[in-house]
Amino acid sequence: MTALLLHSQMKPVHLPEGMERGLRPATAARSEKFLTRYESRVLFYDVYWSQDGQQIILQGPPPIDLGPHYDSARYICQPGGQEVRAAPHHSELVHLFSLDAPKGTTHLDIVFAGQTQRVAVAANHADFFAGTNMLFTLSKDNDLQWIMDWARFHVVHQGVDAILLFDNMSTRYSAAELEAALSSVDGLKRIAVVPVPFTYPLEDQAVPEHIFWAHFLQPAVIVNMLRRYGMAADGILNCDIDELAVPLAAQTVFESAKKSRSGTVYFRGCWIEPVPSATRGDGYRHADFSQVEAGIDVTRGPTNKWALTPHRRWLQNLKVHPYPHVIENRPMLTRHKPGTAFIAHFKAISNGWKYDRTVKSETAAPLKPQPKLAAALAKAFPAR
Repeated sequence: MTALLLHSQMKPVHLPEGMERGLRPATAARSEKFLTRYESRVLFYDVYWSQDGQQIILQGPPPIDLGPHYDSARYICQPGGQEVRAAPHHSELVHLFSLDAPKGTTHLDIVFAGQTQRVAVAANHADFFAGTNMLFTLSKDNDLQWIMDWARFHVVHQGVDAILLFDNMSTRYSAAELEAALSSVDGLKRIAVVPVPFTYPLEDQAVPEHIFWAHFLQPAVIVNMLRRYGMAADGILNCDIDELAVPLAAQTVFESAKKSRSGTVYFRGCWIEPVPSATRGDGYRHADFSQVEAGIDVTRGPTNKWALTPHRRWLQNLKVHPYPHVIENRPMLTRHKPGTAFIAHFKAISNGWKYDRTVKSETAAPLKPQPKLAAALAKAFPAR
């Protein structure tokens, strides 16, 4: 039977009224669209207990121009009134603090720029996913059938039995509809849909040497996945809805991670072209696409995702932050690349928010079916 983690919420804290996070120096004027989606008001995305219940974790965007205010901030545990020191564990795009809080703390008073805000400390949900093989992603308005197919493929081929889906303000369906769709996938034991009530940023073309500097949200969500939900999982796989981890051997990605020296493995991949095997009048799905550009080595392409087992000692360090394609602040010799899977990145499985991925009848480049992908799709979706 599938269990749902209901009503789990992030606990955001915003900057005091009238205060905003500034911008990096630019070499050109910024678009109004970039400025609208820039995260200027969040102090912390979430405030929650660590897995062991000994620390409170606060994580948010980097300060940019607010460093002095962060340095002078105070943290007071309630109801006891004990002031505690914030220990920093930062990476480039994620600002994270831990507080050694007394037992019985229910709320935290955050004194920032001379103003006090009280926030309830959220529960840690690692126990809910204990012992599972978890697949997670951040998604917005992806088709429900795509989401179900993404889950089913990984249940069949990688042994996934738990899904953690962060939903970034979808308007096409409710959280309950998402939960119902995922619950219809056989083999899933644990499901959580967590709302992410923040805008997703744009690339900053006015800072050409670092166009992704304002991409605070996705790394923060992934760190949140690990520290608030994933630390007791048996294994964790990082794949977006338009990505499938295609097996190249009998060993699953989770088995590869366990057998690696560090407990972490990276998988390369390639684009799957948007040229379908047949014309569909009812919409296209992953199983309709298996063609790649001729001559491509699918294990050496531009896509890069990871799987890990979170029980290794080095991953307990709060300064280790998983990002979409790498694990920041990792020790040396912790990046292994087994040839047991590749990531199929589907151009046509997209709601078009970032790139033009329109389904096409043909392309100028010579294409060929990718046999491992075609076989894996046929096994997961025989009726298709």
